[in-house]
Amino acid sequence: MLQKCANPDCTSPFRKLTEGKLFLVDTTLAVPDTSRTRWRAQSRKCIEYYWLCDQCAFALTLSYEQGRGVVAVPRPETAKKMPPAAVQILKRPNLGTLRSEQSA
Repeated sequence: MLQKCANPDCTSPFRKLTEGKLFLVDTTLAVPDTSRTRWRAQSRKCIEYYWLCDQCAFALTLSYEQGRGVVAVPRPETAKKMPPAAVQILKRPNLGTLRSEQSA
């Protein structure tokens, strides 16, 4: 269940789907096939949900980076008109990783 904004630097709690932006991330995990004598990787789909609050969604979007997983990155089109709260979000030195990539 979603608890808070996916931006690690934000503490806004998730309350309604009508506020902010919801992301569905479709990931494929490699899992061993235990029914066979030798190890064979099979892919298993997993859908993960992330949510950005209104202020963070204005300035940020989510991206998948190999080796880091899902991360918050600045939206390129927000450089023109940005509310003061969004400017403060982008000025933070470390947006951080939302989750680390899972290994099989």
